[in-house]
Amino acid sequence: MAREAVIKMEETIKNLKKLILREQFVNCYSQKFSPENRSTVEQFLSSLKAIHKNVIYIDINGLLFEQCEDEEQEANLLLKLIGKEWDAKGLGEMNLKTISIADALYKWSNILDTDKKVLLVFHLLRYPYSEKEKNLLRSLRKTIRNADKMSRYLGILIISNRAVSHWELFPESNLDDRHVAILEC
Repeated sequence: MAREAVIKMEETIKNLKKLILREQFVNCYSQKFSPENRSTVEQFLSSLKAIHKNVIYIDINGLLFEQCEDEEQEANLLLKLIGKEWDAKGLGEMNLKTISIADALYKWSNILDTDKKVLLVFHLLRYPYSEKEKNLLRSLRKTIRNADKMSRYLGILIISNRAVSHWELFPESNLDDRHVAILEC
């Protein structure tokens, strides 16, 4: 039984790898991805990093945004998290001023000076009725709306416990398969 689970995860990782190379915005979901099952999420992320050597991963824990009170705080937190990882990988310092996540990702994507794809991995999204999570997904939806102006070196992977199309993002349109590639893990 355990061997079957490992084989299924390896297969899922390979499919996800191909999807990440082809698509700029991807949602991978499974009911197993939750804060209570944090080890499953960590194992999944480790497996994904190990199989995909040509991608720079930056993990963004969605739970951290619950403390933010407005878009500007969310954007500053995001830039802080990206900057910390970016600096730790020896890729330089980031000095961006921004007012929203969409603006931050747009500005940052256009100053990327790497020949590798950068993948922001937003994970531990779990409650479709949480306004904080909806706000984060609305910001990502706004980012996707400007995807044609962004560097193709930047990709976004959203890991959640259900498909992001379940979050009602009014007044933004929902994140469905028109905007993001969705894969059940």
